[in-house]
Amino acid sequence: MAAAALEGFGAPGDLILDPFGASPRLVREAALAGRAVLVASNNPVTRFVVRRVLQPFPLPVLQAVLARLAAAPKDEGRLEPFLLALYNTTCSRCGETVSADYFVWDRETDAPVLRSYSCPHCSHTMEEPTNAEDRSLAVGFRRRELQHSLALEQLAPRGDPDREHAEAALSAYPDRAVYAIVTLLNKLEQLEPADREAAEALALSAMDQTNALWGHPEGRPRPLQLTASPQFREFNLWRALERAVGDWAMEGEAVPVEPWSAGEFPAAGRVSLFDGPIRELASGIPPGRIEQVLAVLPRPNQAYWTLSALWAAWLWGRAAAAPIKVALRRRRYDWAWHAGALRMAMRSLAPALAGQAAVLGLMPDAEPGFAAAALSGFDSAGFRLTGRALRLAEGQAVLRWQMEAGEPAAVGQGSLGRIERAMAAALRARGEPATFPLMHAAAWFDLAADRQLAALWEEVGEAPTGPVGEVLQTALEDRKTFRRLGKGTEPEAGHYWLVEEAGALPPLADRLEGWIVELLSDGKARSSLEIETAACRAWTGLLTPDRRLLLACLRSYGLWEAALRTWQLREEDQPATRQQDCAEVMALLAELGGRLGFQVEGENPIWWRGGPAEPRSYLFMVEPTARLAEAMRQAGPGAPQAEPAALPAAADHGAAVLPGLFSQAPVLAEAQRKQVLVIPGGRASLLAEKARLDPRLRSWLEGDVQVIKFRHVRRLFSETTLDRSNLEERLALDPPSHQDPQLPLL
Repeated sequence: MAAAALEGFGAPGDLILDPFGASPRLVREAALAGRAVLVASNNPVTRFVVRRVLQPFPLPVLQAVLARLAAAPKDEGRLEPFLLALYNTTCSRCGETVSADYFVWDRETDAPVLRSYSCPHCSHTMEEPTNAEDRSLAVGFRRRELQHSLALEQLAPRGDPDREHAEAALSAYPDRAVYAIVTLLNKLEQLEPADREAAEALALSAMDQTNALWGHPEGRPRPLQLTASPQFREFNLWRALERAVGDWAMEGEAVPVEPWSAGEFPAAGRVSLFDGPIRELASGIPPGRIEQVLAVLPRPNQAYWTLSALWAAWLWGRAAAAPIKVALRRRRYDWAWHAGALRMAMRSLAPALAGQAAVLGLMPDAEPGFAAAALSGFDSAGFRLTGRALRLAEGQAVLRWQMEAGEPAAVGQGSLGRIERAMAAALRARGEPATFPLMHAAAWFDLAADRQLAALWEEVGEAPTGPVGEVLQTALEDRKTFRRLGKGTEPEAGHYWLVEEAGALPPLADRLEGWIVELLSDGKARSSLEIETAACRAWTGLLTPDRRLLLACLRSYGLWEAALRTWQLREEDQPATRQQDCAEVMALLAELGGRLGFQVEGENPIWWRGGPAEPRSYLFMVEPTARLAEAMRQAGPGAPQAEPAALPAAADHGAAVLPGLFSQAPVLAEAQRKQVLVIPGGRASLLAEKARLDPRLRSWLEGDVQVIKFRHVRRLFSETTLDRSNLEERLALDPPSHQDPQLPLL
């Protein structure tokens, strides 16, 4: 992703500054793309990871170091069996002793309640309740005060004002893990210098895995707060060391990396690493020397920052942990604090930047609060937002700023109206309801593009995250402009749509579907990455499609060649083939309606009119695509109704639904008519995905129209027992989500 971003950002050989060092992968990709990279990293743990991602450990080195640790002497035995024995349990099948992979603890009872193991004696693999021996063994480690004190002394000895904060950090570990970690650290000190760094890498991963922040059963992808989960996994330390070998054995060539020396800059393809904050690095850079800044924007992570101080002290001593020891004292990081931290960092960097220097920020976890903090901080530091892309489902944003001299413009009048207009414009551009994060992004991006956030910061004297959020919420509550779709009362719940739809484009999902068909129609085979890259370039800003929708479109129309790993248009979706398919289904419906005794009228839609004795009537529309916006609009409440007319069939697979396709039905009582949409089977999953994203479509499909597939029409046509009495039952056998309906035998 970083390499792709750099294609339009500067040129090979340019000097790039990463002021945060938050992503080792970003640094590596930038260097491999031919850039000279200067990185500031104040966190010794992150700095260690950056170095070892740039210069990976060979797999044999890691395996050899693990073997030496395994063979290290411990209590008249070896370290490996000693550590494994700390997690011993009994196999419920054969009764043999086995080392558990992990125990699941219940925080309320403060005891392990589940155990997971694979028995090497009988191959029994199970997660099952613990027994009395398991609980007794775990409780026994609470009496190991020596190991607890040793772990604490490494970071904050007695008398240190941060002692109580260090104790809080240490409480993130089960007592057994503390005992095992202290035992491991003692053995690290006995290794040869050549083996030490690889062993530290393994230990770092093991210390990350054995804390109590990893929940069960689903867990958290990445803990952000130093709070144990209600149920957490206590991983086996030795097993964690074994897994860490695979984590650190990264493929790829080594990238040259060297410590930063004031006044010296790396050559192209090399990295200079500064072990301190950006404000200190900036003071050693000549004015105007930096033309480009590329960074993954850091987000607050109390758990990682606090544990980094603990890990650094354990591995490298108190002096190494000193630069980030302050993280022990802060228990909460709000978005206003983060906006201020980013503002301070970028302001300190400004003198080192050339005029009009550009900043490209990649933002994972792009939740609304994070985006607001980043936009506020950069705006107030003198940077105007000049580009943005947002991918909501993946939680990704890419932001581009330009340094701008001078004071920001004064706060514009009518902030409420401006925010309303920005959000309404975003909805019209997308043509479909949007969730709160997109509405939030539309408002904040608009303000940042005009540098209104800096002006607001100066006006209110604090980060504008709170004040703007209040105005935004008021705007969303304006029922003259926005409609709330869905349940819930919080602003973050449900979807938002326009009261007045005039000027709204067709739904983004429908346009993306048509774009995919057009792309595949040229006969060229393309990889998933090629298609996704083309989609992101074609649909920019707030229109960037989510990967799940893009994949649903591809699966609906494309044929995946596994051997070549490419997509092509399916044969049945070639225009001539699909047109013939539609004509066949329409002919079958016309003949079937006559066979069942209905009066058949129209070509598409096809009207089955019931007689006076049985007034139930059916309106069938054969639609080769999943683009139903116009059909839904015309069939909505208040849509004009008229007698059916003979309508031409869709010209090809890419044609939009004909206007008024369901509005051609005569005015009948709801119980007397049924609207049936007939689609190819390949559209069912795409239609389901669109309905998931658009509550209007979902409500329509659930209440006003029944969907069946082409193949079901063929099955109904061939069924000899079908008549008007069982027609409703037979139609219901083919819901959109059902993949292979089977008609009853009798």
